[in-house]
Amino acid sequence: MKINFKRIELFTDVAHTNCVISDCRKGFADIIYNMGNGLACKALAVKIFNSDGELDYDEEECKIIRAFSEKCTPSFIDAIDAIMK
Repeated sequence: MKINFKRIELFTDVAHTNCVISDCRKGFADIIYNMGNGLACKALAVKIFNSDGELDYDEEECKIIRAFSEKCTPSFIDAIDAIMK
């Protein structure tokens, strides 16, 4: 799965009519780094933080991304759901 955390489309309203493009690399990497456990979370946090555009994430990384996105704002949850469909 390819994801560009530097350009995440976040809706600013529940109707999904307005959005902003946001660089979520540092914020999301920090969430995984501070709330995750184990080397896989550390490696993924560093990978996201250091990314510069679209990168491939394997199935295990996608599971971690989805799990931690669900601890974020509803707009971020919706953004990750849309990317992973």
